[in-house]
Amino acid sequence: QLAQRVGLDRSYINRIEAGERGAPGADVILLIADALKLGAPDTDALLSAGGHPIRALVTLGLDDPTLLALARILTDETLEASARASLRTTIDTVIAHWGKSREAPAPGPVAKRARPSATTLPTAGNGGSR
Repeated sequence: QLAQRVGLDRSYINRIEAGERGAPGADVILLIADALKLGAPDTDALLSAGGHPIRALVTLGLDDPTLLALARILTDETLEASARASLRTTIDTVIAHWGKSREAPAPGPVAKRARPSATTLPTAGNGGSR
């Protein structure tokens, strides 16, 4: 049934399901996710499990300067772990604030790690600017 909805050979789908083939390409994963009517988090989880970047990373580009800067800071072993944890807490706070109306992100490192105490975003009332 899935093979028919996706438009692929049934034996190919069976071999993927049985683990007899390597992970399919991102295009096949997206076809399967669409046929199964998966939401963004589950689709991204499938892409990630298949060794592919999630759609948001593809859209932004793996060379996005902001993503690269964050990756460099978060992997910089010369920084104290507490400094990297503080940055993660800040990022989590921003995500919680701006992601309220969005679908939850796919499970990953952010969702799995223990959450340090929450911080507040600077606003016009507490010294920051909007």
